[in-house]
Amino acid sequence: MRDLHGYKNSLSRKLQLFFGQTFFLKKLNNWFGYLLAICIALGFGYLLATNLVVGLGVFGAILGLFVTIICISSAETGLYIIAGFSFFVSFFSRLLFKGEMPIGALFDALVLATFIGLFTRKSSVKQEFSQFTKNTLVAFIFFTLFFNAIQFFNPNAMSLSTNILAIRKFVGYIFVMFIAYAVFDTYEKAIKYLRYLFIIASISAFYGCIQQLHGYFNFEMELILADPHGLGLIFVGGEFRKFSTMSDPSTFGILMAVCAVFFLIIGLNEKNRTTKNILYAGTFLMILGMAYSGTRTAYATIIAGIAFFILLNFEKKSTRVFGIIASVVFAVLLFAPFYGGKTLARFRTTFMGSKDESYNVRIQARAFIQPYIRSHPIGGGLGTTGFNGVREHPGHYLANFQPDSSYVKRAAETGWIGLAITCILYYLSLKAGLRSYFRARHERNKVLAAACVTSLFAFYIAEFAQVAIGGVSDVVVYYPILAIILKLKYYDKDTETKSSA
Repeated sequence: MRDLHGYKNSLSRKLQLFFGQTFFLKKLNNWFGYLLAICIALGFGYLLATNLVVGLGVFGAILGLFVTIICISSAETGLYIIAGFSFFVSFFSRLLFKGEMPIGALFDALVLATFIGLFTRKSSVKQEFSQFTKNTLVAFIFFTLFFNAIQFFNPNAMSLSTNILAIRKFVGYIFVMFIAYAVFDTYEKAIKYLRYLFIIASISAFYGCIQQLHGYFNFEMELILADPHGLGLIFVGGEFRKFSTMSDPSTFGILMAVCAVFFLIIGLNEKNRTTKNILYAGTFLMILGMAYSGTRTAYATIIAGIAFFILLNFEKKSTRVFGIIASVVFAVLLFAPFYGGKTLARFRTTFMGSKDESYNVRIQARAFIQPYIRSHPIGGGLGTTGFNGVREHPGHYLANFQPDSSYVKRAAETGWIGLAITCILYYLSLKAGLRSYFRARHERNKVLAAACVTSLFAFYIAEFAQVAIGGVSDVVVYYPILAIILKLKYYDKDTETKSSA
């Protein structure tokens, strides 16, 4: 028995040594790793040839496990994976799964894995979390979460499922913001993420241009034609609006507008000529993608963002010159006696005001819902408007009411109290951005602050006509921008330390 026990111990030690060297030291860069890769390839080849669904399912499960391990191992890599996933998952869902991929659940899993990895791998995370929660803006974000949690007891709601979904999403967005806050511990890491964001935004914009020039591919057109309601939103004025790699044209257009504003500001202040040209080229692609999306909200968003930036930097001669050029271009697009097709026509209708029929419909819808908002201080409940309201709250007064903006949606679902909280939150965000801009002591930090606060303003303008914040794609832009704003004061200190050294 002793010999058998000793043999087991010896075998256990040998196995531990083998797996330790194979997986951790050599990282499968040996005969065992090659053999394992060949077996996996042959196995997947057989499954894909005999049963495509099972093969893709097994492949997805292994890939998901691998990605989860990476997210837990490195929060920075996890943040990049989350951003890439957010920009391109809708494309792969349409291509491989006919639009049936559980995007929200997968996004939550990636965020949770990265958040857990942050606490298990980074020694200073407790200090950063304490620093994070001491910000007035963050404290008010948690207060907003608390108010949303109170909606569980809203007597006007008919189901708790939409409340749970809304709370889960909001918690996930706070996690994204904190992950970015912890990862961006230096100016260089924030810039590294922004470079990555520029690349994936440019790729998405380029694919939107391909859709415009080539037309939708078969796998995309099949899904469009299969949904009569979706077809009505995409085929407008005799032309298909483009959604590129994202879920819908509105999401694509607004995100391209915000990213174009952000990287245009960075490009205008870039000293290196090659980098400046690359930024301009990417921004031009984003503007084209925005135009092809046919999203009139996006057109107003980019104009408002540029105007805000000009006012913010009006003391600079270069900014005033840029403002004059931008004003001339805008006037030419709006009033010049030429017609550039349906895209230009849709751009011009954005600024028609009361002459636009859809604008008048929006005014009527707001007038209709205002009495309900005034008589319900905490609203009708989260998720009670639109098609979600029909599905989850049948018979509710707000069910099938289509809010024409995020502010109207917030007022209807959470009442005038919820709308006031949202406005205060946005005010605090802009205040934090403007404070960072005017207090920045170094030019590079000032430029970054200007780009961030201008992008926030662009998002909030977009909220007047769409739900611009809260989708899978936009949160990897909006919340990292908030994190950078909160970190800018530390970047100033780091710059001073390096200068003195």
